[in-house]
Amino acid sequence: MPEEIKNGICYMCTASCATKVHVDDGKVTQIDIVDPVAAAICPRGKAQLDFIYHPDRLKQPLKRSGKDRNSAFVPISWDEALDIVAANFLKVKKEYGPESVVFWIAYTKEPRPYFHRLTHAFGSPNYCTESSNCFSSQWLATVLTYGVDYGYWVLQSGSVNPATKCKMIWSTSIKNNAPYNWQKHVEAKRNGMKLIVVDPRRTEIASMADIHLQLRPGTDGALALGMLNILIGENLYDKEFMEKWTVGFDDLKKLVKDYTPEKTAEITWVPADTIKKAAMLYATEKPAQIMFGTTPTTHHFNGVQNQRALILLPALTGNFEVPGGNRWILNHLPLNDITLHDRVTSMPPGLGTDRFPIWTTLYKEMESNVMAERIDSGQPYPIKALFGAGLNPMFFPNSNRFVENVKKLDFVVVTDYFHTPGTQLADVVLPIASWLERHMLVTKPNGYVTMIEPAIESVGDSWPEWKIYFELAKRLGVGDEFWGGDIIKCLDYILEPSGFTVDDLRRNPEGMQYQVCPRPDKDYEQAGFKTPSGKVEISSSILAQHGHHALPVYQEPPESPLSRPDLLDKFPLVLTSGARTLPYTHSLFRNIPRLREQMPNPLVDINPEDADERNIKTGDLVTVLSPRGCVCMRANVTDTILPGVVSVPHHWPGEANVNAIIDDKNLDPISGFGQFKSTLCNVMRA
Repeated sequence: MPEEIKNGICYMCTASCATKVHVDDGKVTQIDIVDPVAAAICPRGKAQLDFIYHPDRLKQPLKRSGKDRNSAFVPISWDEALDIVAANFLKVKKEYGPESVVFWIAYTKEPRPYFHRLTHAFGSPNYCTESSNCFSSQWLATVLTYGVDYGYWVLQSGSVNPATKCKMIWSTSIKNNAPYNWQKHVEAKRNGMKLIVVDPRRTEIASMADIHLQLRPGTDGALALGMLNILIGENLYDKEFMEKWTVGFDDLKKLVKDYTPEKTAEITWVPADTIKKAAMLYATEKPAQIMFGTTPTTHHFNGVQNQRALILLPALTGNFEVPGGNRWILNHLPLNDITLHDRVTSMPPGLGTDRFPIWTTLYKEMESNVMAERIDSGQPYPIKALFGAGLNPMFFPNSNRFVENVKKLDFVVVTDYFHTPGTQLADVVLPIASWLERHMLVTKPNGYVTMIEPAIESVGDSWPEWKIYFELAKRLGVGDEFWGGDIIKCLDYILEPSGFTVDDLRRNPEGMQYQVCPRPDKDYEQAGFKTPSGKVEISSSILAQHGHHALPVYQEPPESPLSRPDLLDKFPLVLTSGARTLPYTHSLFRNIPRLREQMPNPLVDINPEDADERNIKTGDLVTVLSPRGCVCMRANVTDTILPGVVSVPHHWPGEANVNAIIDDKNLDPISGFGQFKSTLCNVMRA
């Protein structure tokens, strides 16, 4: 047949870039990223064909040939696979209760509502995602401070507003995180926008900055309080807004008195005069905007409070809800929620609700970082089975402990595209269809919605995830809640409040626009803030009610040069992990040769001063040690990393898995996040 060109989405990361998919005789021959900047910079888009037609794609369901998880996998039919899964889940439900089955999902994010619905239709409260360690902590900090309407406003600063005169980029490289926004920042800087970058690494964007603050990882909250000290001391704050629209400003003034530039410099390792210059530039070059990375400020013991301190800067300086500042102006089209999450209130408490009730209640997920602990303790009820959609054991702090405890479960089923460390823990493995092989409803800000049709038939006998969950629901006795297995009926139900239908979207393959009402400048003057007080809660009433500090108090990481000087003889360096790289999305795509060539080995960035002390040269095999163990990588000696700090990549399997040596005990007491970016370590020649 002649070549067809179809609309598509690249789901090799959460940017979900629009694509044009060329199909000839049922096979994809070419995929073009529509955005020319992303197409030029990001190698993942070019590697989509390598992924879709990779020879190692899982093409049929598998089960263990024997009774233990060391036996080989053998192929089976979908009927047999789903029957096995259903039988084991129903057995656990009968003997222990549905709550003893945990449902955990990672990438991609588009099928999550169907998985969420399956969890609660089955009767388990334990719906978990990778949000247990991702953006949700920033969302939570913002909701506690500004209210739920502003939960996502920190994401709005990823692009460039022509009105912005000064931009403060807090620990994100942009080029590796959001390549589609890279050129916009380059051009804005060239056109006169002032640039402040906070990052322990001298990234490409940091090398362009007017001021670069290289802070010790984990001290973001102290740096923000130090800046607030300067702004308040210099009377560079919006007095009217503070008096009329905030709760706790007087208490904040008392708190920041201790964070003089000199004291802040001692904590953060940033020179006092650099802190002063940055604070003054941000406060006087208006409108100014802050851009945050997804997790650098929150992958710490004090992460939520760190972020709360940072997000006060726009409100204090009059850079909140004004053009060119930090504002949330976008609305989405109305949709029906299919998650059934309202049923959780009648279920037993889910994972983490005892330790992190604010996060689990407001974010409407359970905190999976406690899963290993709960499997161990069996309290308040046993965990006996796990559905891991894209299960990644390397996601969890102290991940070796997680692996050993998952092995104790009665039954594990995993979905994925390839064999991974997650599938190695499974009794049954289910192959999933790629983003080019399934229906997808895609919504974006400002009311945009489109329906992506499958460009090709599924490779092998892989299934789209929605179909797996819908068909499993029938066997679990809840099939009547899944539209008779019809995805189109489901999507029409989701779309119902918008007035659109799937047929409408099919007639408009480029997408449709729902007429959302734009939010006016300073919308809070009419609507207030959706916090208990109706104001910006510098002093959070919700935190106070749960026994936490109401103010964004800084706490030193439990394992740092200041809190644990007794460890410095053995572990004198600060470990930060998880810096993004263009070829990979977390643990994904290292099996694609053209991407692997760009970064064939995990590299530890270490400053020349620290390397010379240890006789380490670039390319040397080194051991990274923490109080919990060690991993092996190659050294990259570079002055782009702050002396006393090493930057380590995340989610490399085997002996290079850095999360195996990350603490899983001292989690953020509000969000439950791990300390992936501020623990002590040492680096030695292997």
